[in-house]
Amino acid sequence: MSLDDLLGLLFLLFFIVIPALQGLSRRGQPPPIPPGFPEDLPPPEPLPRPKPRARPKPKTPPPPSLPAPKKPEAESLERPYSPERQPLEVRFREVSLPEEERRKRPRKRLLTTDGESILKGVIWHEILKKPKGW
Repeated sequence: MSLDDLLGLLFLLFFIVIPALQGLSRRGQPPPIPPGFPEDLPPPEPLPRPKPRARPKPKTPPPPSLPAPKKPEAESLERPYSPERQPLEVRFREVSLPEEERRKRPRKRLLTTDGESILKGVIWHEILKKPKGW
């Protein structure tokens, strides 16, 4: 046993095991009073009750005014024409690529089948697979 092991065991004994055993032995007893602490303290004063907040008075509704003349339902659903609004113009693309030009462009392939790419794929597969112990 080295000196470090002995120091570790002493630390464990003095700061972990002994306080735990003391806590278990005086489980039903009240906690000790520290020295110099007065034993007879006056009871704490009760907290003053907060004053109740004043409730807001309900507002009286204004006297009813003359009812507005009712419009027929058909007129209320229609919106008046507003001169600021103009209908949108629909435009189609004038320049479009012919079908042949679209097909001629080479696509970027995500996977390639040349020997170097396959070798890199196998290597990455080995790197990323789960270890044998799992």
